[in-house]
Amino acid sequence: MEPRVKMLVALYCIGSSAMLVINKGAVTLMPQPLVLLALQLFATCLLAIGLHLSGSAVIKLVPRRDVARGYFAVAVVFLATLYSNMMILEEAGVEMFIVLRSCTPFAVCILDFAFLGRELPNLRSAFSLVATFCCCSGYIMLKETLGNSWNSDSIFWCCVWYAIFVFDQIFIKLIVDRFPANGWERTLYQNAFALGLAATWMAMRPPELTIPNSIESGTVFAASMVFASCICGAVLSYAVMSLRGEVSATMFTMLGIGCKMFSILLNEIFINTERHFTQLGLVALAILTSASYEQAPKRGSSKSLAPGA
Repeated sequence: MEPRVKMLVALYCIGSSAMLVINKGAVTLMPQPLVLLALQLFATCLLAIGLHLSGSAVIKLVPRRDVARGYFAVAVVFLATLYSNMMILEEAGVEMFIVLRSCTPFAVCILDFAFLGRELPNLRSAFSLVATFCCCSGYIMLKETLGNSWNSDSIFWCCVWYAIFVFDQIFIKLIVDRFPANGWERTLYQNAFALGLAATWMAMRPPELTIPNSIESGTVFAASMVFASCICGAVLSYAVMSLRGEVSATMFTMLGIGCKMFSILLNEIFINTERHFTQLGLVALAILTSASYEQAPKRGSSKSLAPGA
């Protein structure tokens, strides 16, 4: 893995873990998720444009029409994924979400092979996929909370989320590969279109969901948390859109699982008062097994044709 990619992976892991904590605090202090999302999208666009104007980044502010169409679709998929995330957490709970999240690479690697020209995972990577799923599932089973999640609504949203998430991983990678752009360009295009869609949706909402009411109900500390979430969101968005151009869809999915489990490990160690070492061990193993995944080469590449590759 190249040094730049390693840096992006580290940025993604740190940003993802920090965003989970900061967002939780921001939403608690300002309980308007859609408004918070719009502010984060706006801040990310503002940062990208500011970097361009200062000469720190080279960004084509107005993309070609075909590129714009592609990234408009990316924004739609991005928002659909966020919405389904919210619904599955509400209807099925975080435990069910973790189990489903850990089994998404099975579908993604097959679609990676079918649509993105990748080889199927080798033996080491196949073991990584299975072991990660088993460790995540074992952790949830030991918590003994999964059984309370099953009802018709939770099953429905589990199916919807799974389909949307897997489509997100493949479709956005397809657009990134089809329309070459640097990380900040991808970040700007996705967030700008998503901001437009979010603003349109807010305009159709009842008055109690307007931005002024949300801001007036906040405090200085709440504003600080929102500001921190905007900065963290911008950094995370850049890391995500840059990584999507550097690694395969399956590799990106496995990195995401590793980040989620790392966040859980921190929560188990520093937040939870009761610590169960078997659960901690399974979480740590899930992180290690997800990190051991080896990206499948492109079909027809010299690596895939080499003996024992």
